Amino acid sequence: MTLPARAIALALLGPGLATACARALVPAPPLTAPEAPVDTQPLLARADSLYASRDLAQVRESAGLWLEAVHGNPHDVEAIVGLARASIWLVDHEPSSAQREAAAHQAVQAAQWCEQAAVGRPACSYWMGAALGVQARERRTTALDALPRILQAFQRAQAGDPAMEEAGPDRALALFYLRAPGWPRGPGDDDQGLAHARAAVDRVPDYPPNQMALGEALAKTQDAAGSRAAYEKALALAQQRAASGDPDAREWIDEIEGKLSGRRRVPDTQ
Repeated sequence: MTLPARAIALALLGPGLATACARALVPAPPLTAPEAPVDTQPLLARADSLYASRDLAQVRESAGLWLEAVHGNPHDVEAIVGLARASIWLVDHEPSSAQREAAAHQAVQAAQWCEQAAVGRPACSYWMGAALGVQARERRTTALDALPRILQAFQRAQAGDPAMEEAGPDRALALFYLRAPGWPRGPGDDDQGLAHARAAVDRVPDYPPNQMALGEALAKTQDAAGSRAAYEKALALAQQRAASGDPDAREWIDEIEGKLSGRRRVPDTQ
């Protein structure tokens, strides 16, 4: 189960970065292993099942179960990554700003725990980049400090395991470069974004968000025909996934149809 493309680096969208600067990383509270071993497998299985529904209440419950598993075994990277993934999904779906900010905070904590439990593991870097991105969207004052950290995290993930999450590191880097402010205000670079989008498509061409990233990159580099072709391919792939029961496909289809019709999806502001 991969992170929806629109949840990656969305913090970088908008009219500009906040002028105030807050720290993007506040040390997460330390985890201590329980005195007696805890069998976390039933918790993980239940959390996976709940998260697969993509129902808001059930994803909230899955995050709670993954958090319980993390406290039961602080070295269980599967549980920590599950907590990060669910928290990031919640940032994109919770109805209130307070709930979204709390979920983003939890995602960043989970990413820190991941890096402590498995130093140098690419998956931890990937989820750190994603967590810092959604936190910066919800707390704009952290965006300036977060930008270089997000870039470095995705670069580490790409160097360590470019195939993970359906070519997720290149897809994330593409969206980062396309959506970050350009020089001199930031590291945004449309050509770099296009290069990483092409790399993601070359690696996993049939994954809809990779084609979506390519469509966005081609639009930013003034190739309207190429962009439309990429989005149309993404739509066909997403429709196939919807027919086979992919829980993320409906959101991909909505976003792609908005792009093809010239509409921008407006995030919830409740």
